[in-house]
Parts: sequence; structure tokens; C-alpha cells
Amino acid sequence: MPSARLPALEALHRLDRSSPEFHDQLCNIFYGEEYRKCLTTLQDDDSVWLVDYLDEVYPRIALPRPLLKPF
Repeated sequence: MPSARLPALEALHRLDRSSPEFHDQLCNIFYGEEYRKCLTTLQDDDSVWLVDYLDEVYPRIALPRPLLKPF
């Protein structure tokens, strides 16, 4: 669990990975000012937590429409 002193990491921790909006919410956190600020103050435990968290995030893959059509 991330340190309570870093709101951006707390926001990541609270995200629902099963939500269809998960990737959009994740991107919003990454592009936010709070996240950029927290990167400069990460301690070892928070760095490990963040790497573990991101290791479990699956990328959203957009397939081109022709690949979705049946043959």
C-alpha cells in the first residue's frame, strides 16, 4: 500500500481495475500535477509499490476494425 503522504499514489490505489474507465482514470492521474510532484519525492517503499502496481496493469489494446469482422 502506498504512503498516505502521496495523494497521487493513493489515487492509483483506489482505482477499480475492473472499471471500463480504468485506463482513462489512470492516464488522468499520470498527466496530473500531483503525480509529477510525487515522482520527485518517492521513497524506496513507494517506488517498489508503484513498480509492482504498474506491473499488474494490462495495456488497453485497440484492434483495427477490419480485424474484428468475421471471415
